[in-house]
Amino acid sequence: MALIRQIVLVLTCAALHHVVAQSFGATPLLGYNSYNQLACSPNEATMTKAINSFVDRGFLAAGYDYFSIDCGWSARDGQRNATTGALRVDPNRFPNGLQPLSNLARSRGLRWTMYSDAGVRMCDTQTPSPVLGSLGHEQADAEFFKSMGTEYVKYDNCYIDGPTSAQNAPKDPRSDFPSRFSAMWNALQRVGIPGMLICQWGTPYSSPNGLQGPNQWTRGISTSFRLSDDIAQGWNNVYRIYNEAVHIAKSGLIGPGHFADADLLEVGNPGMTLTEQATHFAAWAMLKSSLFVSTDVNALSNDALTILQNRDLIAINQDSLGQPIRLVQRWTSDRDLWAGQLSNGDLAVLVTDLSNTARTLSLSLSSLNITSATIRNLWTGSTTQATASTPYTSSITAHGSLPLRLSSIVRSSPSPSPRITYTPASSGTLSRSASLASCSGCSAASKQKVGNLGGPSNGTLTLSLPNTAFSSSTQTLLFDYINCEVAFSFDGKGLVNERLASVSVNGGPPKTVSFPLGGYNWDRDVYAGYRVELQGFRTGAGAANSITVFGSGSGYAPDLDRVGVVA
Repeated sequence: MALIRQIVLVLTCAALHHVVAQSFGATPLLGYNSYNQLACSPNEATMTKAINSFVDRGFLAAGYDYFSIDCGWSARDGQRNATTGALRVDPNRFPNGLQPLSNLARSRGLRWTMYSDAGVRMCDTQTPSPVLGSLGHEQADAEFFKSMGTEYVKYDNCYIDGPTSAQNAPKDPRSDFPSRFSAMWNALQRVGIPGMLICQWGTPYSSPNGLQGPNQWTRGISTSFRLSDDIAQGWNNVYRIYNEAVHIAKSGLIGPGHFADADLLEVGNPGMTLTEQATHFAAWAMLKSSLFVSTDVNALSNDALTILQNRDLIAINQDSLGQPIRLVQRWTSDRDLWAGQLSNGDLAVLVTDLSNTARTLSLSLSSLNITSATIRNLWTGSTTQATASTPYTSSITAHGSLPLRLSSIVRSSPSPSPRITYTPASSGTLSRSASLASCSGCSAASKQKVGNLGGPSNGTLTLSLPNTAFSSSTQTLLFDYINCEVAFSFDGKGLVNERLASVSVNGGPPKTVSFPLGGYNWDRDVYAGYRVELQGFRTGAGAANSITVFGSGSGYAPDLDRVGVVA
């Protein structure tokens, strides 16, 4: 009988662990991380202050319940624990170890998390890093993390091949990502730690079937993944990550148990206006990224605190459906429109200013196929009844945003799906360096794309569009394109995960068009249905129209598969 009770107890514990593992990451994590405030130099005093300040200033009450020490906690002498084989805590920075800090955090209602690295050294601001990583020691380190009550581990990607400076933070595609990261994932699961972030900076995985992004290969070996390289100070770094999120949100591969992490928040740090920090927070929240405050919490202004503790945006971030907003349309250098479904039928909408000017932003409900709705402005808290006949408007300052929640939605009457006539790029006239290339992911009609548009030789493509009786000189075309040029922080190039093209209608003045990153595999990852509004079309039955696509400046435009005209 006692044996039966023991078996039942073991099975019950195993079942409970399975439930915890399954429920962990049902919504994105909210918490504090030390990196943007202290880089790799935390210590006992700063972390004690951070724990207390984080709770005292209302973050736990607002829903932020994870506390994370990033790099810099581990010993810098290259030695492991002689008894357990696990990593050692730096005795100079943490003379009492980490256990008292974990105890303090948990006593105040927070959940404890840890940081390590899937290389022979951890990432560190000192290069080469003197701090050992977890590669080859995953089980010992997982057991050490568990001994402190850890529930989640951020797992980085430095020094994969060795300890030299040249081997720090590699950004080349690799074939060993799944094996290295799954080794720690499996160790964490064995000891009962349910959560892990794969932090390999959006670098493509070189799979047997070609390059893949982290949204494709990290499911089942983590609960979240970094969609991009590290954030840094300044609007361009936010915009770089924001552009990389476009195709990942569109992929449909992320959601509960598999969220895309856009990196730590910069709210409260130098480099952006308060308005830009607010837009950054709204985007991260609606993209369903984890929200980790990473600044001196004690020094936060009341305005920054208000942004970070905006309950309406936190509610959208934590919505049980877990669906990120998706880009509906970009009007280059003007504005973006994003939208995403919520679990109760409401719609999360984000309009962001790309003009960097104080202005009035507007939302036309017809652009979302909505006749009427109740609109709540999540910055002001005001509620408005709106219809498609009158745009919703609000004044913003440069790089500002309208985060909105739409409820009581009446959608437009269903109508037949629009007839889209596509013109393959390969059927156009190519000049200068423009060239054809095979493309397995391109439309079935051609399996070819046009590349080398723009660049030093300014390759050019001219497409004759089907004779459609346009009723207006302004039309929105649908571009199927390929842009797999991933931008990384600190590479000195200043790229922001977009390629710019110049598009001229009927030989008229060219318009600069932004095409965000669309994937990782130049042969396969076609971003389909990208909406581009252009002017200069001839109207009426039988009117001939053409577009010419080339580069912007000396840069390359994206490769093109086809262009669609909506009848």
